[in-house]
Amino acid sequence: MFNSAIQEKRSMHIVRQIREAILRGKLAPGHRLPSEKDLLVQFGVSKHTLREALRALESMGYIEIRQGAGGGPVICEMDMDNTRDMIASFLYFKNVSVKNLCEVRKIFEPYLARLAAERLDAEDVEKLKALNEAYRKSLKRKKPAMKDEVSFHILLAKASGNPVMILILDFVNNLLIDLKSHLKPGLHFSEKVLAAHESILEAILAKDGQAAADAMYSHICEVEAELEELREINEDESVSEAS
Repeated sequence: MFNSAIQEKRSMHIVRQIREAILRGKLAPGHRLPSEKDLLVQFGVSKHTLREALRALESMGYIEIRQGAGGGPVICEMDMDNTRDMIASFLYFKNVSVKNLCEVRKIFEPYLARLAAERLDAEDVEKLKALNEAYRKSLKRKKPAMKDEVSFHILLAKASGNPVMILILDFVNNLLIDLKSHLKPGLHFSEKVLAAHESILEAILAKDGQAAADAMYSHICEVEAELEELREINEDESVSEAS
């Protein structure tokens, strides 16, 4: 199944071959990799190099190394959390900004709101209502739950049935949670978010796709402006403290 590893970066060559076999469906979730002895022969590497590659694959979420009799490397099904973490690792040093995230949201989310107005089923509508109600209750306690806030957007992505959009919006909105945790917007910000979500939901219930798209676009622009203002304030305070 596999070829001998090239001399340079042998462990990464092993990682690429096994990952490619998984992505092409040659190795399905639940399948075990060949024994260590067989892998050493196929790749032509030392135990240290092979084990280094397997540890890398495990950290990426492609395999799980099980212990005990009948254990060994087993192919995992990639889930949203693992995928999100992998992308986040890549972007960690890229200085992703509020503007970067909101540009992506402006492209996708108005379309998703329009789509929801056209074909969201009754069950998902009730879920959106429940999320808004839960968020309203958390606001009354003066402890707005960002999870409910973000779940509103992720549910709209999931309702599209498009796995690419689901992945992108799940990742982008969870990055926004991290940014908000750092910038710490106040209750006024959260109240605006709830009002926007109510407007979006109202348009969805009326099956008015254009109104839903417009409400979503306005919401994203408002969030961008509020968070950018907070970022500037934080930067000014940091400069003042340093000088």
